[in-house]
Amino acid sequence: YYHLKADTLPTEAMPTGKARITREGRDLTIVAYSAMVHEALAVAEELASEGTEIEVVDLRSVKPLDTDTVMASVARTGRLLCVGEAWPWGGVAAEVIARVASEGFGLLDAPPQRLNAKDTPVPYHPNLWAAHRPTARSIAAAARNLLRL
Repeated sequence: YYHLKADTLPTEAMPTGKARITREGRDLTIVAYSAMVHEALAVAEELASEGTEIEVVDLRSVKPLDTDTVMASVARTGRLLCVGEAWPWGGVAAEVIARVASEGFGLLDAPPQRLNAKDTPVPYHPNLWAAHRPTARSIAAAARNLLRL
């Protein structure tokens, strides 16, 4: 996905098990990985123009999962939205929310939310695939709902 969306390719090896904060914010944490990071950054940019500061955490690896970075971000924002291209059950977003709920429940000002692909077989036609997965528009709607905007 980097070659599809990033301006430049990484030149250094990615540290395994270490998430990266790609945008700092104070109102909401969006945790994402792979292509959804780019969508989350677009949403953060859009909502920043409206006065909302979203922190975007790029997991970069899911095993091991960098719970410390996620918890530190949620401690700053009090709100969590996990975004992924996988189905809603048994995926990375579900695991991130489970860990935050069990290890950092007191950090939350609102129930954590997740936004995943639709719980259907993955379509192969590009138009159907685009409708199947989260988009910047659906992420923005979920963020606004979580922030009650």
